Amino acid sequence: MLKSIFKGFSGEKKKIINDPILAYVTDACSLIDARSALKQKIQDTSFCVLDLETTGLDMDNDVIINIGAVKLKKGKITKIFEAYTKPPIPIPPESTVYHGMVDAMFEDKPVIGEVLPEFLQFVGDSVVVGHHINFDIRMLHRHLKELYNVGINNTVWLDTMFLYQLAHEDQTHQPLDHLLEHYCVQCDQRHTALGDVVATAKVFVKIMEELPYSYKTVGDMVRAQNQIRRKDS
Repeated sequence: MLKSIFKGFSGEKKKIINDPILAYVTDACSLIDARSALKQKIQDTSFCVLDLETTGLDMDNDVIINIGAVKLKKGKITKIFEAYTKPPIPIPPESTVYHGMVDAMFEDKPVIGEVLPEFLQFVGDSVVVGHHINFDIRMLHRHLKELYNVGINNTVWLDTMFLYQLAHEDQTHQPLDHLLEHYCVQCDQRHTALGDVVATAKVFVKIMEELPYSYKTVGDMVRAQNQIRRKDS
């Protein structure tokens, strides 16, 4: 259904889009931004572990080229999402060194405007999880604002970096590689969005097993996470 809506849509910045698409994206962003998840019991919650690969780290000018996500419930991966998107700018050589992606890989890929609604549909009302996830959310929010003038800046999210600190009373901002080594998690295709997100999901499950039983709801974890963030600021 979404593909038929997108026929002829280029996804360029500031492009006026069809009302059905705008309505769909607006509703999807509202669902992701809902705060009701804070009251959910952890064992009943659907989590969406997310990772992006981009042309660089400039929040104003770089763009998404690879999205990976998995749905997680009761410690099990239930669904997988992966998409590559054709960037409107060349991929810098310094980024290629990091993730191995070059322009030629994206010649026949859809633009980001075609992919975002399907991705939002995948996320649904799940709680977003990732490592250094604030970068990914901010990047998604910027693209959504540019294309549809809606966003997801209020979404509930959990960061495995902060959750690891909670579980281990470790004040260091550890990279994902440290967590992979600590939990003996193998990451196939490191620095691809799907490879990283599957590994992050496995790490997230192991961290959740270590957290005190006093964390019963998503809100309990978010509040504890925010206390660490405030100490760091």
